[in-house]
Amino acid sequence: MSDYKQIIEGCANWERSSQERLYRLFSKDLFKVCKLYGSDSQDAEDMLHDAFMHIYKNIGSYNFTGSFEGWMRRVTVNCCLQALRKRKTFQQIAEIPVMDVSEDEMETTIPFARILEEINHLPTKAGLVLKLYALEGWSHAEIAEELDISIGTSKSQLNYARTVLKQKLVS
Repeated sequence: MSDYKQIIEGCANWERSSQERLYRLFSKDLFKVCKLYGSDSQDAEDMLHDAFMHIYKNIGSYNFTGSFEGWMRRVTVNCCLQALRKRKTFQQIAEIPVMDVSEDEMETTIPFARILEEINHLPTKAGLVLKLYALEGWSHAEIAEELDISIGTSKSQLNYARTVLKQKLVS
């Protein structure tokens, strides 16, 4: 943490060199996060830009407890969600079809890029819930609050996303 303290303090004082160092250290990892939520690379780059601007603006609120990388990731995810919210692309699922898939059918190894491609083809809200729950480790309560849905809706969206994903990946 002491390695980052000088950079964090420099960014809090709007020192351009500290901002550049922070960007060079973390932009690749945070870009990967943005790619999970963006519709394409350009969209992810725009989200990354907005995330870094938000990080620079609010870095003074980081209190040096917990993981700095985790704090930046959370800020980045929130910026991505804000961008999606501005587009009003969230969708609800009216009816959730259910399909049971045996564990034997899921034993094949599927590349993550293929899984992510299929996740990105899910209805927007179902895909977001799956990403926030499975990739970011958010609870259903956190997801419900952030997406302005009920906890039950979060759970049903996750179930729906998993079911559809299994159907697409097993076929």
